[in-house]
Amino acid sequence: MPTLVTIAVPTYNRRHLLEKTLASIAAIELPSGVNAECIVVDNRSTDDTRQLVAEFSTRSVFPTNYVYEERPGSSHARNRAVEEAHGEFILFIDDDAVAEPSWVAEMLSEMQRRQLDVACGMVVPQWCQTPPRWLGPSLYARLAIHDAARLLSAEPAERNKIHNYFSANVGFRRRVFERFGGFRADLGVVGSNPISGEDTELFTRIVAGGGLIGFAPRARVRHIIPAERMRRYYLWRKSFAFGYGSALLGGRTHNHLDKLARNAVRLLAAAARGNGERVVYHALECANFLGYVRGRLDVRLARSRADGRSSR
Repeated sequence: MPTLVTIAVPTYNRRHLLEKTLASIAAIELPSGVNAECIVVDNRSTDDTRQLVAEFSTRSVFPTNYVYEERPGSSHARNRAVEEAHGEFILFIDDDAVAEPSWVAEMLSEMQRRQLDVACGMVVPQWCQTPPRWLGPSLYARLAIHDAARLLSAEPAERNKIHNYFSANVGFRRRVFERFGGFRADLGVVGSNPISGEDTELFTRIVAGGGLIGFAPRARVRHIIPAERMRRYYLWRKSFAFGYGSALLGGRTHNHLDKLARNAVRLLAAAARGNGERVVYHALECANFLGYVRGRLDVRLARSRADGRSSR
């Protein structure tokens, strides 16, 4: 019996980019004995996403389903995709990413060869314009892209670390969600709010529960990076939001006062050397710290309000 793979695409108001994603899905070359379906989960888009998917479904070689998810947030969209999927394997790709033709085959090969519960593939940048000089490899993770040259030359143990895993390119066995649950709904991007961490939280939960996750370097997608994401303010806001999300997660953290002081000093030293990339890097580490502090304050305020209501 053929193996069924579900290709899941959560989307929100990115019709112009989603069209490229769907075109790449249509060009995917499936290995022998594998069938695929595509599910596009529209998370309250106000553009013509529905029409685009309807047109695509008439010419797609894969059965394609459009699903509208009313609850805002990328976690709700991802969890809805899992609910709607029929495949033994569920592969997620972002609506601003382009899959290579061998993407599905390479993802399945890695998962089956290593008996992985989850595999995260390589995400390389597709720059819409030449990036500024300060936007170097040490900042790539802030854009959910990999420094491919470094990872390919790294030892397997270095590649297979959670900080290298991005949900823009990830494959799950269906049983993972039955065993460990889905994405946390209080985390994840909501509209223009860039709070994140829902993928890292799920990966951490799976590993802690005995699940097996690995990096699949040959399962590649290209992440489209428009000009507005190559700005310092965009990266600062993303880093602040990631710190805020880590505060909601709770648990151990590296966000202590010495981190702020250390990065402030290193920022000044990098500025003195004229190293723009490291200036931005340390500024983003400071933003992450400030986001964490803001998140912890909001968590304490919420608990205080809850305690006040329960005592009435």
